[in-house]
Amino acid sequence: MENKELREQFKKALDSTIEKFQDEKKCLAGFLIGSMSHDLIWEWSDLEILLIFDESYQGSSSYHLLEHNVHVALNIRTINEFKEYLASTNVADYWFCALSKSTLLFCKDITLEEDFEDIFYYGEKDREIEMLLGFSNAVYYLNKAEKNFRVKKNSENAIYFIPQIAEGIAWLEVARNRSIPEREIIAQARKINPDIFKRIYDLLFYEEVTAELIDQILKDCYQYLKENTEEVYRPIISYLNEHGTLKDFSLKTREHGFGINYNWLYRVGIADRYIEPIKINNQKEEFYQIGYRLNK
Repeated sequence: MENKELREQFKKALDSTIEKFQDEKKCLAGFLIGSMSHDLIWEWSDLEILLIFDESYQGSSSYHLLEHNVHVALNIRTINEFKEYLASTNVADYWFCALSKSTLLFCKDITLEEDFEDIFYYGEKDREIEMLLGFSNAVYYLNKAEKNFRVKKNSENAIYFIPQIAEGIAWLEVARNRSIPEREIIAQARKINPDIFKRIYDLLFYEEVTAELIDQILKDCYQYLKENTEEVYRPIISYLNEHGTLKDFSLKTREHGFGINYNWLYRVGIADRYIEPIKINNQKEEFYQIGYRLNK
């Protein structure tokens, strides 16, 4: 339970800090970030504030202040820096998540307020891409867990990878729901689809972790991904239906360590692989590139 006196102390620190900037003509907007904005606070919380200044600002981008005996983490950006960030950010960025749960304290620039509201629009294209990326994340760690458990007979490593599979599946579920991903994404996704996380995640904490349990969790992860393949891969399967191959297919995504896992379609029998000869850097040697077509 949150301490009411502590909340009041933080409120005084917030009011006192904002009062010093709100009448400053060069200070165009202020946002309350972090726990004070959307969560409970405790004695080791800090008060995080983002201020937007006009282009004449020349100071530091961050300050750590003490106000009413509260640690105030003050972040400052110029309006152009902030607008450039809003135009280029994505849902995987820490600040994007923080801003999605922030409180607008004041704003003197209507265009800035409009730009800020626009970045949280979650369209169908965003939904498709984030589902695919979360799916690929889950497949990558499923492959790692299965290899360690079934080939290397290393249960400890397999257990290490299972929560990361769950995070990928959580990202998929949150994206499907058009929600902004939170730091505690498994807890967020559990509210959307509690059953899958009971089967692939919660058991690690509430049951004795045996080889049989690990085997069942991995099977459940595989089955969940297989059952969701056609929905998640819809843009790719549609392209294969129309064009026969993925030779000229492209789907612009945000930067992502694992990209889109096309080989999964081969693993679950939806697509077949073939090879086609290519040249790399005009070398004399011929190489063979993997292509995919629907398995009919």
